[in-house]
Formats: sequence, C-alpha cells, structure tokens
Amino acid sequence: MAPLDDTTPATRFDTFHVYRTSYKKIGDHEIEVGILVPKDLKPGKHPLMVKFHGGGLVTGDCLYPDWIGAFFIPLIHRTSSIVILPNYRLTPEHTGAEILTDLSDFWTWFKAHSPSKYLAPKHADLDLDYSKVLVTGDSAGGYLALMSALLHRSDGMKAVLAQYPMTDYLRQEKATEMLSNMPAAPESTIEKYLSGFKPGSVISSAIPPARFDLSYALAAYGKYLTYFGEDPKLWPIGLIADAAAMPPTWIIHGEADKVVEIGDSLKFVDQWTKNEVRGEVKLSVLPGMDHGFDDAIKEDEEEWLREGLGWVQEKWLG
Repeated sequence: MAPLDDTTPATRFDTFHVYRTSYKKIGDHEIEVGILVPKDLKPGKHPLMVKFHGGGLVTGDCLYPDWIGAFFIPLIHRTSSIVILPNYRLTPEHTGAEILTDLSDFWTWFKAHSPSKYLAPKHADLDLDYSKVLVTGDSAGGYLALMSALLHRSDGMKAVLAQYPMTDYLRQEKATEMLSNMPAAPESTIEKYLSGFKPGSVISSAIPPARFDLSYALAAYGKYLTYFGEDPKLWPIGLIADAAAMPPTWIIHGEADKVVEIGDSLKFVDQWTKNEVRGEVKLSVLPGMDHGFDDAIKEDEEEWLREGLGWVQEKWLG
C-alpha cells in the first residue's frame, strides 16, 4: 500500500471503502454520487467533504482518481472525514440551468442526511457530522463548489477550497494541440457529438480523455455559451456582487493556466472585496503553473500548500 502522501491514480483509493449510489433519477438514468470512507475510521462523529469533479462541465466522473489531487488523501485521513462526490449532467447536451438543477437536487439530498441513510447498513458505528462540511472542487468542480456556497449555503458549510475554478465561462485560444497533447479538435466536433445524442437521453459521466475534444471545441470556437446559456447568473462572477456572505474560501490558481484564465479568479476576488462580501477569501497564485498543476504535489514539499490547507482545516473543523 502506498504511503498516504505518495499515492498515484492507481493507488488513490486503496485506503478507502468506495461506494456508488445515486441522488436523483431522470427517467431511467440515475445521476450517481461516490462516497469514500477511510478504512481506518473509528466509531463516532466525522466531518464531511463534498468534492465536485472537474472537466469543463463537459467530461469527468465522481470517482475518476486522476483528478483527485494526491494531497487530499492525507488531509482526508488526518481529519477522519468522509467524502461525498456528486456527478451532474454535462454540457453541451445539457444546459447550465439543468446542471444547476442537479446541484440543487444534490444539496436537497445531502441536507436530508441521505448519505447517512445509505451508509447506515454498512457502517452503523459512524455518525456523519453535517455541521462541519468542506466544499471543494477543481476547475469545473471549483465552479460548482463556489455555486454551492452562493446558492445553497447552510450553517454547516464551513469552508470552500476551489482549485483554478471556472468563475466565468470556459474559453481559450485555438491551438495546434490540446492540453492533453491530443491534436486540436475541429469545430465540427461539436455537431458530431450533438447529432449522436438522442432526445430525452441524459449524460452525467464520461471517463477522460473521453470528450476532451468536445471541451476544446466549445471553448476554442466560442460556442460554450451557445449551449450552456448566456445568463450571467449562471456563473459565480455574476452572483458574487449580490452575495451578502460566503464561507471562508481559499482559491488556488496557476499564473500560466491556459484553460481557466487566472484573470477570472483575480476578477472574482476583486468583486468579492469591492462589494464587501462577508467572509474571508484567500487567493494563492502559483507562478508559471498551468491547469491541473497540483495533481501530484505534496504538503511537505510545498510550504504554501501546507499553510493553506492548515487555514482551510481550521475554518472547516473549528
């Protein structure tokens, strides 16, 4: 078994009981949610982490280990926390409004203590503490973490950790290749996917690199909002000006991010500050770092990460 601070995607879940269930159903399609329970948990009350996956709102899956940063594993174990990881419908087949409906339905399911009901037959000695919730996510997951705080905040939502979050819509320059070193996709890629989508169908999961080409095409050819929707209130940047309060929030972002522009996080934090939104916000900008730079970093090698996680843990657990 790999040390807690040195896991790879292949070993990331070795120290957990891993479960899949669902939090809603659309027709015959269940929108799934993953649950990670550390194998070394002792009986008693345990805080919760809600983690949304990235993928540009176009691809990804709740239990795709590559996008759960290695540094989360020791954090989860030392806080004796249980992790809840929701899926959600994906664009362009589904609109931003539909994705936010899934977000609302997930929080309704969560606030009804449904994770406890699911786990009770399997772990009768564990008590989930809904008064201590950390909400986190990377990229598109960071978007959903921030939207959770903006739209569904509760007293139990103690802190947010957003990794290079999409605070505004996804856009990028056309390139000869995509971030994953795959050839750049033509604009016709969008129609290829949409023409194969049957009316009434639902897509809420895709294992990368599936749909990377679609995500690139939507962003590079300026088609993202055509399918997602153009209402500014679909985005954190459109909501933060009217927010009265937010949980303590830490945003981390690479200065050289070619997928989610650093300027979007800078603008979001600036609007938070200018509008005197109650609640602390911290932004860590990492020089020279690109999108997804933090997948394999370790606390003991990165002082900024160790200090930031300490701050988040204090806000989360009090």
